[in-house]
Amino acid sequence: MHFTIAVRDRHIRDMVCPVCCEPDINDQEQLDSYFSTLDIQLRDCLDGDVYELFHKKLTEHALMKDPKFLWCYHCTSGFIYDGDQLKVTCPSCRKSFCAQCKKPWEPQHQDLSCEQFQLWKRENDPEYQRQGLAGYLRDNGITCPHCRFQYALTKGGCMHFSCSQCRYQFCSGCNNPYHTTACKAAQCSYTGLHAHHPRDCLFYLRDWEPARLQVLLQRNGVEFNTEPSTGTQTDACCVMEQKDEGGQQIDSPCGVQTQPGQAGLCEKHYREYLVSLINAHSLDPALLYNIQELIRACERYQADSQRGENEEDNAYHARLLKKLTGIPLGEKVPRNK
Repeated sequence: MHFTIAVRDRHIRDMVCPVCCEPDINDQEQLDSYFSTLDIQLRDCLDGDVYELFHKKLTEHALMKDPKFLWCYHCTSGFIYDGDQLKVTCPSCRKSFCAQCKKPWEPQHQDLSCEQFQLWKRENDPEYQRQGLAGYLRDNGITCPHCRFQYALTKGGCMHFSCSQCRYQFCSGCNNPYHTTACKAAQCSYTGLHAHHPRDCLFYLRDWEPARLQVLLQRNGVEFNTEPSTGTQTDACCVMEQKDEGGQQIDSPCGVQTQPGQAGLCEKHYREYLVSLINAHSLDPALLYNIQELIRACERYQADSQRGENEEDNAYHARLLKKLTGIPLGEKVPRNK
């Protein structure tokens, strides 16, 4: 009965043990082995139509791993695309979108790169301009690192994100997986829900005041907005985010009061906007760390933070900073400008 309900009403990745939730759905190798065994076991205990549906979902699950697999922007159907043109037409809804940036297709995109097309939108599309930074955050929303499904949602909500298409659980700020069972990292003994966030992940940087994030951008010559675009709604933040309402994941506007000097966004989403610029330019936040922040960061990376005998504050700070900046920034952090 458990598997019948899971096949009919839920996602194939929900077909795990209802007691211990094993196997780990973020472990692809373990999951594939599990499905192979499960296929044999369910063949004789499910009704024929349910087993046929299970096989259909199993096939779709396998197709997602193909690099030529695309999700439709309009109807969320998935299909294999073998062509080399940017314009793609979905076989299910017959609507078109760009194979690279996944945005709805417009004639102006025909001879422009995705970056040039986005620039054209910002400068010429009144509706895009009216949405201001809310539109910017939507267009630089969340992409599942496992199945590549794109969400026009903020990254500034709950950082623990569960993809509705493949159930992959990851940090929306850095794309690192969330571990719900034993962690694969040899040095990690934590068994609860957790992820390993790099220092340039929104998970950490959202705790900074906007003024401090602005200082990091200013020091590196990166421009940022403080005023809303002309005609942009300024009383309530209209950025879309995923919310948990009664156990259901619902996409709805933020609705929090906007703040002066924060470009028509609430403070949380204005911080997300500033962090997106920091990540787009690969800026290292460690440059603004105080000694205590350097020590904590070194401990997370398991780097030696022992202070030398009679070592002065400035020398100690410089040594830790050099050690920390020698460790690369997050490899999976989204860096779209």
